[in-house]
Amino acid sequence: MADKGVGEAASDFTTYHFPYPSSSSKPVPMKPINDNPFIELKECDELSENQIAERFIAAVNVNDLVPGLKMKYCGNKPGSATCDEDRQKVDAAFYRTAFTPNDNGPHWGDQLITCEFKVEKRGSLLQDPFDDVPGGVSPANSSDIRKKNRGQIISYAELIFAVQQRIAVFMLLVLGRKCRFIRWDRSGYVVTRAFDYYVQWKFFVSVLWRMSQCSDTRLGLDPTAHRLRPGDADYARMTKAAKIQASDIDHKERPLSDDEVPKGSFVFKYVREAFIESVKDESWPRYRVEVPDGEKTRTFLIGKPTFQAKGLAGRGTRGYVALDCDAKDARFVWLKDAWRAHYLLVDREGDILARLQKAEVPNIPTLVCHGDIGEQVTYTPQLWEQKNSKTSLDPTLDATDPLSNVAGPSSSSGQKRKFDADEDKGDISPPKGLSKLPFRPECPLRLHKHYRLVVEEVALHLREFKFGRQLISVVKDCVVAHYNAYEKLSLLHRDVSGGNVLIYPRLVKNAKGGFMIAFTGILADWEMAKETTITGPRQPVRTGTWQYMSVALLSGDKDVEVCDELESFLYVLLYYATRYLVSPLPGITIANYLDEFFDKYGLGVGRYVCGDKKKNTIATGRLEVAHTVVLRFNSNMDDVLADLLSWFKAHYVVTLHEANEAALRSAEPTPRTSTGDLKSDAALTTAGSRTVPRRSLPRSKSTKLDGPSNEDREMARCASDHTAVVALLEDAERAIGWSFNDRAGDRIPTDWRPDEEEDDLDRTYISATGTASNKKLKTDGTLPLSLGQLRPPKTPSPPPSPPGPTTLF
Repeated sequence: MADKGVGEAASDFTTYHFPYPSSSSKPVPMKPINDNPFIELKECDELSENQIAERFIAAVNVNDLVPGLKMKYCGNKPGSATCDEDRQKVDAAFYRTAFTPNDNGPHWGDQLITCEFKVEKRGSLLQDPFDDVPGGVSPANSSDIRKKNRGQIISYAELIFAVQQRIAVFMLLVLGRKCRFIRWDRSGYVVTRAFDYYVQWKFFVSVLWRMSQCSDTRLGLDPTAHRLRPGDADYARMTKAAKIQASDIDHKERPLSDDEVPKGSFVFKYVREAFIESVKDESWPRYRVEVPDGEKTRTFLIGKPTFQAKGLAGRGTRGYVALDCDAKDARFVWLKDAWRAHYLLVDREGDILARLQKAEVPNIPTLVCHGDIGEQVTYTPQLWEQKNSKTSLDPTLDATDPLSNVAGPSSSSGQKRKFDADEDKGDISPPKGLSKLPFRPECPLRLHKHYRLVVEEVALHLREFKFGRQLISVVKDCVVAHYNAYEKLSLLHRDVSGGNVLIYPRLVKNAKGGFMIAFTGILADWEMAKETTITGPRQPVRTGTWQYMSVALLSGDKDVEVCDELESFLYVLLYYATRYLVSPLPGITIANYLDEFFDKYGLGVGRYVCGDKKKNTIATGRLEVAHTVVLRFNSNMDDVLADLLSWFKAHYVVTLHEANEAALRSAEPTPRTSTGDLKSDAALTTAGSRTVPRRSLPRSKSTKLDGPSNEDREMARCASDHTAVVALLEDAERAIGWSFNDRAGDRIPTDWRPDEEEDDLDRTYISATGTASNKKLKTDGTLPLSLGQLRPPKTPSPPPSPPGPTTLF
């Protein structure tokens, strides 16, 4: 995150973001101030942080510098743990007067502008997270405390984005007698140069007044999300829907008796329970949000997200069990709120789902509505473009010259692209009809646009499978979906992972004509999908989830192919079988194996590469946990994994052989040495008093190898053939001998942690299943761009796992 910023003069920042109000808006007149209201802060060096905060807040409120707002101190009391599990204590915030809290708590859902106070120096160490440099601002890395402070304010901004419906978050950072304004969005941040608010008090007073007269939208709130409060009709409607109904159905897979079969519409218990969970925390705000539906707009009611992606910069995906306002009865749907990559040729997920549905692709989410939210596009990359306007789209020009305009080391942005599957390789032809690629390849900031998607299915996370055969069945359904998308639309998913292979219970008829609840698989999250007919990059960031990507994709630059996607399905099956099924290995061994296989990685030149455990597993076709120790389940799962591994082992053998053959064909023949350069036989025999007896020597047959066997080639074809994988999984699903009691619960011990003695560069901080903390990522801020932004994720300590809807739809 440290490298995703742009520096700007305070006057330019405040003029743009806090403009003078128009007379038509009927602003509250600015109160005449003749004397410096911050006189009590003249000798800040002698004050503590609390004293600075106390005097600053008093100056603002007593002098009514922000009419319509109030500034409140909240640094002594954390918020609810259900709202903020880290129990953070931000120092202060500006609130609308009507919603100003009186209990000294942070009330994250009501904060309009956050404020953090620091002394200028602690001992001899500066506290400022940033350095002013000629022409701009740069992240300060001269001490751990400055990096820690930067991580702290990032955490505050991230939390507000999670709790509220925001386009941007504004923050005031006070450092003794100096201060900075910061604006955060999903691409990065804009930070002002520090200025002395005591000396420049007239300027600062004007800024505060203008800020107070700004609308909620101007201050970063999303105008399409309407805050609900007790007393509102929709608030009451949500409360009513959050009550268990007698008609709700248990989702357990089973045949239904005649009296269990629902007579009309129904709700699965796990869906309503998830909605109840989303509204029970009163500290988390409720909203009515708008979602485009063609020419019209639909509305949905949401509370706390069931899933929210960690991190500030990026898509910021949040998933909600939402209540459909247009339905007469309580109809729950899944609402996905995200900031999608906003580049030409990058399709919206809803458009892809519509095409899949039209082509009758099975086992995919059912689209309700979707659309971009107005013109809500991240501002930070646009400002970067303005400040770097002399750098054209010509990739031969130096993109890093205006370093001072970027709050971070932009010089490594070229390295970052080397990691990207969708990178701008320089010599790639532009898409047809375009003279240049539709993005600035040297820009360290990714452009995002706000987007919402609603689908019918509120699915279960894959970890909710009940036994091994069920896991096989769910994965098979998703391979079938992938096959149909590829065959009918030439579409590759490009992010097959444990978070996108979901379980959806369905009411179906069985062979006897009765009804049953059956667990089926849904392949979700198609936003990264791409047609095989489209060549070249569409966006400057690689797609995919590290743990589930193929060895080939993690080892070099290549286009995603069917074999890579099928290999990802293998890893999904392996991960969830290993983590949740019975096996002879102890839990600590399982935890270390998963960490080593899925999370470890090698370091290449400016990039991460595939870890040894995954690479060696494919090379040998064996699930070796350690020397002579092999992972086994003593069930049909062993045969499934062994067959799949043999296919992918053969695939890499054949692929490597063909690559070597091609290299030999294209290689220049080595010039032969002339006979004049060789010693004559006579010279050799007379070189010493004794001669060495000459014998015939065995020679290699030539540089051409015999190559893979016919059996290798046949198995390799299976690794690229959907029908082979589906047939294998179908046979396994029908096989006898499966146990209904082979699930062991989470095999990772609750007290297990990765080896803390390893260097930070050998450790990752995002989970394989999409839930984990990334605090260290935010607080160190020292990795080069190519590594810091593409750090592979981490398997977490086990999350609580009550039945609930998916977190990654």
